[in-house]
Amino acid sequence: MPPKKNTAKKRAAGGIANRVSGPLGSPVSHGEEVLQSRSAEPELPTEIHSLWCMICHDGAEGDVVLYKCDACLRIMCSHCIEVPAGHLDIVQRVDVFFFVCPVILSAPSETQLPTFANLPEQGGRPVLPHFLQLNGNFETASCTLLASTPIAIIHFIIGANDEVITPVPLLSHYLQHFYPNGGYTYLEIVFDVATHQKIDVYTRMQQARVTELRRHLGRAGCIFAFFSDHSEQDSGWLFAGKVNGKYIAMSVSQVLSTVFSPYVSLLKAANMVFLVCGSIVAYEDVFVELKQAILDLEVASAIIFPVTRFQPLVATNFLLAMAELVIVEQLDLHKVFPALLSLSNRLGQHSKVILMTKDDAITRPQLSVTTFARAHTQTQPWGIEVPAQCPLCGSTNSWSEKVGVTALDESQVIGDPDQATVARYIYTCTHIECDKSQGKPPHRFHVAKPPGFLVSMAKSKRSGWFQSPSTIFPPPPSVQSSPILPTSSITEGKRLRSSNETVEMTVSTRKRAHV
Repeated sequence: MPPKKNTAKKRAAGGIANRVSGPLGSPVSHGEEVLQSRSAEPELPTEIHSLWCMICHDGAEGDVVLYKCDACLRIMCSHCIEVPAGHLDIVQRVDVFFFVCPVILSAPSETQLPTFANLPEQGGRPVLPHFLQLNGNFETASCTLLASTPIAIIHFIIGANDEVITPVPLLSHYLQHFYPNGGYTYLEIVFDVATHQKIDVYTRMQQARVTELRRHLGRAGCIFAFFSDHSEQDSGWLFAGKVNGKYIAMSVSQVLSTVFSPYVSLLKAANMVFLVCGSIVAYEDVFVELKQAILDLEVASAIIFPVTRFQPLVATNFLLAMAELVIVEQLDLHKVFPALLSLSNRLGQHSKVILMTKDDAITRPQLSVTTFARAHTQTQPWGIEVPAQCPLCGSTNSWSEKVGVTALDESQVIGDPDQATVARYIYTCTHIECDKSQGKPPHRFHVAKPPGFLVSMAKSKRSGWFQSPSTIFPPPPSVQSSPILPTSSITEGKRLRSSNETVEMTVSTRKRAHV
């Protein structure tokens, strides 16, 4: 039977393209004309109170009143905090200081300004007879700010908005309802920078958009940026656009610097997500180039999914959780990252997750790079995938229940019963015909525990996420650069006579860097 014609839209963010060293054609000259990407800073307020009650997460209609906290940007509605009817006029006076902030409410008494936690204050003395009664419980963290500052989602996408299938439009639809008064904007930036002429057209088109973004964000707004593109599978280079109907790829630094150039000042301190296939990470020199580009942009964080054929739609739950916790509730991404992973088990079966954050604790700019991998007690111990098929008999799902081999942890006190930890797991093929024709025992291999630890906040009964030790980029001058991650920790052998026996055959090392 002849093969059927492929009519399905490509969903993976990778592929093959001709590689070129730079944009084709000649640079476009504009004589003395200077392109202006900056405009005067708009006169917008630097602080904007939330529109949603911090307890019920609802707004106000009809007779419902929203009480603003004078200590922060939070609010509570009259359903969730009871102000005595005889004191309504008092608490709404401009000379009365009113607390609804949970940080103030939970502070030690000597640090509180009013005598009672959430009482208004007049001349340093409470103006209400007793504390106000709360109706309901806090469902979010005490540091949550519900959609209080302007936000912009910028989606940079190659070629056309359907060239890379992503969940970003879904995120936009979800977010816009939290900003009914215009505090939210979504900007889709379609790019094709394959030639100098196309670069010139692209750059000119962004000027009005940058001006509008500045007006929208003011001084208090923040940006979340998504970059959707294909990466060339044999080099890790990024697709730049089409020439004569065919895509061409250029170096990571060339594409990113060109696409981001009009937005450089706006992207500082932004959070960025790369929806690109893992070949951009698989080659060490390209990954170094990517990290340097992220460092130069001065973004607060960057997330990338290093699987070879990344399917962006698989990351939908992860990105929706990020939208709720980081964008709507305005929590710190690094602190809530374990919670995002705990809601993303399906993503873990598809890809690892790399988080790169700006390190502000040092004098020179650096990135802290951390890799998270799904860990399953049987199929993916410590984030290392167990082969789906036995290499000797070809059977699938035939591995025995793993057997743990313990080792002593010298960092613990001698004699401590908890001193012994599992150092590796042994697996044996259970298929009855495995290696029977050779008269040998069934195939066996072991998985050694790599450096790192299981993230406690992202664990369930049988699965979780394994966090590898963070690395710093660029590395200190006195330390030589090391590979991104160690080579495979799966070791195969004909048999293991004891837990300390040296194996007889090791899986060959790949030329590409492992992530």
